[in-house]
Amino acid sequence: MLTYETISDALLDSAEQVGLNVWQSDEQLDPQTLTRTLTLNCLPQGEATPRASSLQASIAFKWDAAMTAISTMGTEALCEKYHGDNVACSHSLIGCAYEATLTLEIGYTLPLHMAVGDDLGMLQRIARGIQELHRSMIDHKNVVAVDANIHLEGGETRVTQVKAKQRWTVGDPIHELESLEDVLEEACSEVRDMLIALVERFTGNALADTDDLPPIVLPPDLHDDEDRIYLRPPTA
Repeated sequence: MLTYETISDALLDSAEQVGLNVWQSDEQLDPQTLTRTLTLNCLPQGEATPRASSLQASIAFKWDAAMTAISTMGTEALCEKYHGDNVACSHSLIGCAYEATLTLEIGYTLPLHMAVGDDLGMLQRIARGIQELHRSMIDHKNVVAVDANIHLEGGETRVTQVKAKQRWTVGDPIHELESLEDVLEEACSEVRDMLIALVERFTGNALADTDDLPPIVLPPDLHDDEDRIYLRPPTA
């Protein structure tokens, strides 16, 4: 099985390879469970730093302590800690390392600020619009799920944020780097294209007259030659 460090590096390389605009990479370690989490936060092309009105995307995966042990020491090394060589073990038959999977958590955040009043159907139209947009650009059935943050202010119902989420499950490729790179490049390319499509769909008045979807006012594009710096996690 590939190690966390190898997979982290492959994800960052894939994002850069396809031109995904990564503005921040974040690595966390849970001190109790020793679960590691890597998150890439991405912006639309042309933006160097996020603003209040920026659409954003994220790609993340978790790597628990068992995966760390299996990928660094191997299944047999783990078995040796609990029983002798002459003791039958199911690991020798099914190979627990080969049952492991990697889950990519992908999310899109739209900073929508609007009053819905009594028209809760507006949320359904927004969700349907995002899902139809995603469905139109993919060749699989893993369509994003959409939810919204709603606040009650002075008796008025307001939407403050809309999120779209999906999961990519990676099985056998986590044992072979070239296959993993193919999967990661496909996922990163989809995120890049979805960000572009969301900006086009929700910017300005593109849909104001057709789908009753509220426009999002985005910040002006930055010049391509403006410096953009983010730090790779030390393990990558």
